[in-house]
Amino acid sequence: MSSEHATGITDGSEAAPSQRAGLGALLPDGVLPLRYLGMGVYLAWIYSVHFGSPASPSSVPGVTLEPLFLISNLVNAVTLITCALCAQRLHRHPHRGVVPWAAGALMAVGTVLMALPEGAASAIGIGLYSAAAITGAIFTGLGLAAIISLWSEFYAALPMRLVALYYSCSFVLATLLHFVIMALSGPAALLFTALLPLVSAALFVGSMRMIKRQQHATNQSERQEADEIAYVMGRSSTQRWSFPIRPMLLMAAYSFTMNFCRTTGGIVNDLTMLGVSFAALVVLVMAPFFFDRFDVRYLYRIALPLMVAGALFQPFLMDGGLLLAGIMLNMSHASFVILTMIVLSTICNRYGVLAIWLFGLTRAARVLASVLGSHVGVTAWNQLDSTGILFLTCVVVVFLVSFSMFLLNEKDLETTWGITPLAPHKEAAGFQSSLEGTCAKIAREHGLTRREEDVLALLAQGKSVPRIEQELCISNGTAKSHVRHIYAKLNVHSRDKLIQLVEVGGEGE
Repeated sequence: MSSEHATGITDGSEAAPSQRAGLGALLPDGVLPLRYLGMGVYLAWIYSVHFGSPASPSSVPGVTLEPLFLISNLVNAVTLITCALCAQRLHRHPHRGVVPWAAGALMAVGTVLMALPEGAASAIGIGLYSAAAITGAIFTGLGLAAIISLWSEFYAALPMRLVALYYSCSFVLATLLHFVIMALSGPAALLFTALLPLVSAALFVGSMRMIKRQQHATNQSERQEADEIAYVMGRSSTQRWSFPIRPMLLMAAYSFTMNFCRTTGGIVNDLTMLGVSFAALVVLVMAPFFFDRFDVRYLYRIALPLMVAGALFQPFLMDGGLLLAGIMLNMSHASFVILTMIVLSTICNRYGVLAIWLFGLTRAARVLASVLGSHVGVTAWNQLDSTGILFLTCVVVVFLVSFSMFLLNEKDLETTWGITPLAPHKEAAGFQSSLEGTCAKIAREHGLTRREEDVLALLAQGKSVPRIEQELCISNGTAKSHVRHIYAKLNVHSRDKLIQLVEVGGEGE
């Protein structure tokens, strides 16, 4: 089976997905592997350290909090870009097994160094105290980049339905852990926060070990899915791809707007983090129960209106209204992040794009835009009156809407979002002649949707309609409807004609 169709496979003795509901339709065994939620653990670390908690950095004589965050974020962005540029070497590195533990240790030590009590300055000296805080910022930036790269690779090996499920669950878990940290006292909160990166590293290692165990399991469903994940994570290609400029710029625009509004609106209430969970819950409600009708474009449709509404309402609201605006902004940003995670993971899974490269570049753009947005917001808050802030907010919103209109349309979410193989290249022909490349080419030429492209690839492999139902977790009626649409768009009337068309690369009709 080709890698882009890795899903929860069931054998013929199990009920068809159309006969199951809820999480059973997503998880054949009805079990959510908690190890896969390690991304939520490091997200909780980000929320608690960067957005304020008892574990946030202490005030350093001569080094304010903003430079510390700036150092950490810049190191994080530069490391992500470096990893992206060296993606091929890193992907094949023989000693990758030590990376999770090294990254977790760097972040744990860095968290403690950045949050040393102010009383330590008199004991060890201001110079050493400041150096410790700056070193901690560097450590956290380096470690976070590595953790992000590892989990991005893992999620990119999963089928789209599981990316939606696990990533959304990770957001809910991150919010819950953040609230736990906020409820703890200073030392306890610091210890809890410092342990989060190590826990995330341990969960990643545990996830990889579970995949290896499942490859030798007697259960056919577990073994096939584990083989698919291991295959995708181990897959390597020298194919070069066009620069992901559109997703980078749009992700940067959302992150800039979010952080600008966060620093100009006085959103300090931790309850605004509920917006993150609300966005995740939308996916968790829709994906398990309506996956055959769930479309990631729903997230795009709610993200922009929520961001615009939250940004424009914020200058006019006070107290509870300000909290509502903050929830809307967080829900918008989380919706767009989940959307891009699902789409980019699917692109990596389906077309063999290296996740370290794609996620490294897009995440770096998001980090840099967040830093810039916070800086502009703080400057505006300190130098402008309420009228000036409102005017600047309107300008930011206009740019966000313009970026959304020109950089993304809903058809992009069914394709590669403008990320295409570069030619000429010795690997390009291999990609185009593969089943994945051929089906992608036919889908683009004949206007097939992403789901129809999935069905086309399975039909070309000789899979029956019941098998397609199981692999794509759709109902019998939906599968047959997709097949009819494919036949009509390709102007074929039988499976043999369709396979023949795929074999000749779409040029035989």
